[in-house]
Amino acid sequence: MGKGSIRDKITGEELLRLLRDNLRVDWREYVALVAYETDGNPFAVLAAVVLSQNTNDKNSIRAYLKLRRTIGVTPEAILEASYDDLVEAIREAGLPRQKASALKALAEAVVRWGGENYLLKAPPEELREKLMSIRGIGPKTADVFLSLVRKAPGVFAVDTHAARVARRWGLVGEKAGYDEISKALYNYFGPGNSEEAHRLIIALGRTYCKARRPRCRECPLRSVCPSAQ
Repeated sequence: MGKGSIRDKITGEELLRLLRDNLRVDWREYVALVAYETDGNPFAVLAAVVLSQNTNDKNSIRAYLKLRRTIGVTPEAILEASYDDLVEAIREAGLPRQKASALKALAEAVVRWGGENYLLKAPPEELREKLMSIRGIGPKTADVFLSLVRKAPGVFAVDTHAARVARRWGLVGEKAGYDEISKALYNYFGPGNSEEAHRLIIALGRTYCKARRPRCRECPLRSVCPSAQ
């Protein structure tokens, strides 16, 4: 991290204000927020995040809306549907067989745990561990749910945008893994800001801090980002 860290130039709270002032977050462009705003039930949000794995939000939103329309986004509906119908419903999200298996396993687990109420009432650490014990459910899926639905403390979801931005900001080294990046971003932005900061970082990554050909000269953080210097 020879280039230094963004911490040296601006605090997390100041940076959050800068992001708010310069970026737009439209819930209709984030599959987890689409599920949260249109359905509200906790399983639907988990299902949406499963669909978002290894694809973009446009594809996962189309798949989610088709799943919602043709099968439903409750544990019972997923379990009742045939595997082939489920695969077809979510095909636009990519990896449909892998994701259909994950959705079936997730639905089965939630019913076994006593239903969706468990997702709302279980201690966050216990729930995270249980969710991640299901094949096809990783830390990002668990953390997006815990941050968005449960407003759980100490959680910062990390996707490809967050990982790339955290490295370019010098908050972590190039080889940092999920847990290290999550902790660094949480500590930088502070308690209570994780969900908003996560969405704004995605917007930053989509608009300016792209994986290839980042638009550093136009970026609103160009004066404080060590990678833009």
